[in-house]
Amino acid sequence: MEPNISFIGLGFMGEPMAARILQAGYPLAVHNRTKEKAARLVQKGAVWCDSPGAAAQKSEIVFTMVSNSEVLEEISLHKNGILAGLKPGGIHIDTSTVSPALTQRLAGEYSTRDSFFLHCPVLGSIPQATDGTLLLFVGGEEKAFNRAEPVLKTLGSKMWRFEKVEQATHTKLLCNFFIATMISALTQALVFARKASVNPRQFLEILANSALSAPMYQTKGASIIERNFKPRFFLEHMFKDINLLVDAASALGVSMPSGEIAQALFSQAIGAGLAKEDYSSVVKILERIAGVRVS
Repeated sequence: MEPNISFIGLGFMGEPMAARILQAGYPLAVHNRTKEKAARLVQKGAVWCDSPGAAAQKSEIVFTMVSNSEVLEEISLHKNGILAGLKPGGIHIDTSTVSPALTQRLAGEYSTRDSFFLHCPVLGSIPQATDGTLLLFVGGEEKAFNRAEPVLKTLGSKMWRFEKVEQATHTKLLCNFFIATMISALTQALVFARKASVNPRQFLEILANSALSAPMYQTKGASIIERNFKPRFFLEHMFKDINLLVDAASALGVSMPSGEIAQALFSQAIGAGLAKEDYSSVVKILERIAGVRVS
């Protein structure tokens, strides 16, 4: 018999991930701060729960995908939270990008209550969440991972396992560091090209045919040229992740100057009111400085 699963946090990534679990035949309970976002899953057979704790009570494994560390801490440790609702031996798997200090703390809190916390941040976007080809970084107790592995396989095409939760957290921050610095480099290059009367599409073609090629340069480059900033990943969330990376580096005594440069650029974008646009809209800050528009 398949274990009962709950999924909490049904945003851009959470809803398609929960849908994958439901489609795989697992009994699924769901919760979200905005109930309307659960409607499609409930229509497909998921059961609505009024609180994170109520969802945990129905489940052997609880997944979460939330926006930041503060939300994860709240839904995990509140009196109506996941830890309060989990039965002994229950597993909470968080897939969000959050603070390493928090994931380490939660692992300790859960162990004192005879339950398990795994951190499993994911790499990929909405298409990968929809078709189950995310990359998964799973940190935490091996026996909890072994129990959760079959359902994790419905979400991703490849997994890397780590002994400690914070190792998985740090790995995801490093991946998002690459995303932030790559989009910073790409947007600077496109603005430079436009100012220098070099065709931006031609420049992208050159990148595509060189050792510098990266799929992200092509997809985000094309979106920028087409002025399509519909969010696939909010700029404010990228800024949050850069801050987490810089803070984690400081705690480890590691210098990350490229991260600090990206942090400053994204800070300007937040100040310019671009928080709810796609993170590629950071190009607008550079366009204003140069007095050109990439198109």
